[in-house]
Amino acid sequence: MDVKPPEDVGLFEALYSTRALRRFKPDPVDDETLFQVIDAAIRAPAGSNMQVWHFLVVRDEEKRRQIGEAYWETWSTYGKQYVDDPTEIDKLPRQMELVVRSTDDLARNIAQVPVHLFICGPDGAGGTVYPAVQNALLACRGLGLGSVVTSFHRGHMDKLGPLLGLPDGQTAHALLPIGWPSDRIGPVGRRPVHKVTSIDGWGEPWQYALDQPEQGLRSRWTGE
Repeated sequence: MDVKPPEDVGLFEALYSTRALRRFKPDPVDDETLFQVIDAAIRAPAGSNMQVWHFLVVRDEEKRRQIGEAYWETWSTYGKQYVDDPTEIDKLPRQMELVVRSTDDLARNIAQVPVHLFICGPDGAGGTVYPAVQNALLACRGLGLGSVVTSFHRGHMDKLGPLLGLPDGQTAHALLPIGWPSDRIGPVGRRPVHKVTSIDGWGEPWQYALDQPEQGLRSRWTGE
């Protein structure tokens, strides 16, 4: 899929083609582009209009290095079998292989991703913060940037909190590594609607969804 100028990417095209991207070019992200991502993120709906989010941009090389160390420590535990023996990734089903391989790649290289965007807020406020996270992802897609929601940092807030200067009672609910992607942008493949939707009771089939093509309306918005 070709990367279009922001003004040419429609809402539904963005929705149908915003996928997790974990490999990035080293090229910097300029201030105007990054500002647009955050300016779009703050337009997200917020419970009671409290807008408790705070966006912490990390570009500093040394801080990104330390964040990368914490990230790798988590992956070394969570994905230990793949770290100890990378050939184990080759044995996975194709779709899972792609996900694990790109996750491993990000864990090894996140320090080189030009922007680490932490979406912060009060402890326990994740439900209020996450709509802004999705807005940021869609804005990245519209601008031709890549990103993915990560949480590997969450187990190291005792170290990262002071590194980032987070006040008491605040946490980084999500980390979005942001950069120009080296992987292809979209489209997004998913299980069909009829397999994840019930009508009037769990497990009750929706006949209309059953009658639709497996890929749904994807081709209407992405041409694929």
